[in-house]
Amino acid sequence: MLAAYIFSLVVGGGLLALNLFGDFLDSDVDADAGIDLDGDADAISGGSEIAKLLSLRSLVYALFGFGGAGLVLHLIWAGAQPVLTALIAGGMGLGSGALVSTVFGYLKRTEAGEIQGERALVGLSGKIVMAIGDGETGAVRIRSGERQYQMRARADLPSGAARALEAGRAIVVVDVKDGVALVTPIENKLLED
Repeated sequence: MLAAYIFSLVVGGGLLALNLFGDFLDSDVDADAGIDLDGDADAISGGSEIAKLLSLRSLVYALFGFGGAGLVLHLIWAGAQPVLTALIAGGMGLGSGALVSTVFGYLKRTEAGEIQGERALVGLSGKIVMAIGDGETGAVRIRSGERQYQMRARADLPSGAARALEAGRAIVVVDVKDGVALVTPIENKLLED
């Protein structure tokens, strides 16, 4: 059982550390496949609470809780109580997964930490992270205080201006329509002033 505890601790802890350091180092990888996982889980399970508890986040925390508790108890009891250690570690893993699922469910229901709506982004500056072609949609990263938002964007340029905006260019949000930011570039001279 010691191998299972160590494996769970390393995998769960590694994924949690990757998440923490990814946020700390200001790096992220976004993949948007256009799939509503909550809606799909409800459709598959008939809306049961079990599907809500079995999110990837909950499983990672459950692995970490199981591995951490099991390893500590195994070391404390020097492996003398394998059944009791496994039961307590399993309970700790399920408890930590359920607690995290409950906390994040509450945050999602109350919309805590969400922006106050699309209008709150107007006037904020940011950078283009995926080039915006002529009449096409790209992506921008917008900073509001300590928070960053990444969203789809289109160029809002005057007629006769170059119609493509390259990645890395500074922008300001002019408007937001249907979840897509309309942005205009900030000239380097304005940034220097």
